[in-house]
Amino acid sequence: MKALIVGGGPAGLACAEQILAQNEFDVAVVDRKLRIGKNPRCAGGISLYMMEKVGFSVPQSCIVASLRRVRIYAPNMTYWELKGSQDYGYVLNRELFEQSMAERVEGLGGKFVLGHSVSTKDLEFWQSQYDYIVGADGAVSVVRQWLGLPNFSGDVHLGVQKTITMDSYPQDTIELYFGEKVAPEGYGWIFPGGNGLVRIGLGIPVWRGWRAHTLLENFIQRHVYDYKEISPVAKQIPTTKMPETGVYGRVVLVGDALPSTDPLTGGGICQAIASGKAAGQAISEGKPENYDRYIGWLRKQNNRRYKLKRVLNSFSDQDFNSLIEVMHGFKPKTMSIGTELRRAVIRLLLRQPRLLRKFF
Repeated sequence: MKALIVGGGPAGLACAEQILAQNEFDVAVVDRKLRIGKNPRCAGGISLYMMEKVGFSVPQSCIVASLRRVRIYAPNMTYWELKGSQDYGYVLNRELFEQSMAERVEGLGGKFVLGHSVSTKDLEFWQSQYDYIVGADGAVSVVRQWLGLPNFSGDVHLGVQKTITMDSYPQDTIELYFGEKVAPEGYGWIFPGGNGLVRIGLGIPVWRGWRAHTLLENFIQRHVYDYKEISPVAKQIPTTKMPETGVYGRVVLVGDALPSTDPLTGGGICQAIASGKAAGQAISEGKPENYDRYIGWLRKQNNRRYKLKRVLNSFSDQDFNSLIEVMHGFKPKTMSIGTELRRAVIRLLLRQPRLLRKFF
């Protein structure tokens, strides 16, 4: 049996590894980049909670920072802190991480075709050459286009980020900032990058994208002094609900092409690996239709997060101030940012029933 995987990011690589580890498949991964992991467009954060749930580990050489604190800031600059006595997550060197995944795929006999931008004509030809095709080619997916599927419409955020030098920033902490001046209908972030580096960025709906770079510059000026810019990146992030199916005959969609991204945070590494592993399992069994069932837990989680995203997107600055005030009143039960935000919103609704209208 033969499987072609379009896209060599975490979703495609996890899918390839899962197929090869369980069956005698001929697996090829095709990617437009000349080198796997080159020029990643990502803050690189992953949670141990999700890693354990998905079932994968990260080589120590790929970790640039271990995280023990998350600070969530309201527009009035009050904040709530999620703090653990042990690491709750990591910030990755995405390039090294993806290369380590690719090495495992090669070790299992997988083949790579790099530097090739896949077209719909390619897919028309390849469908007769391969038993299965996996679309792991991101939010702007050629495989989705080939299948005739619609774009993600308005539920897409534009993420913009810069890597800068900032020796004084604590390397065990990430900070999230909410408010109209920071990132309307989104949020800003500061992540440690290791060796005195910081990844600072924000995400806003793509239809507001023309403001993104100005908002980012203003955000940097408010929080960073005497810095040197290393590299800017930008990326479209699908923040919509996960569809009921990712299977279209012998074609399966994973990662951002599905999309599997957390609609609330825009986080996608663990989610991409989860979808890739599930698709690989179903394909190795010769039953791609099983994929939808294997990924059902993530669909339920993401759809809950989507509802919460819609509520938070409707919040005024005063609502966010009230939310952080409420969060000061309880201790976290988990090390999941999304879960704790959900708890806080429910508590806020009990205190301020007027906000219930935002659910309807």
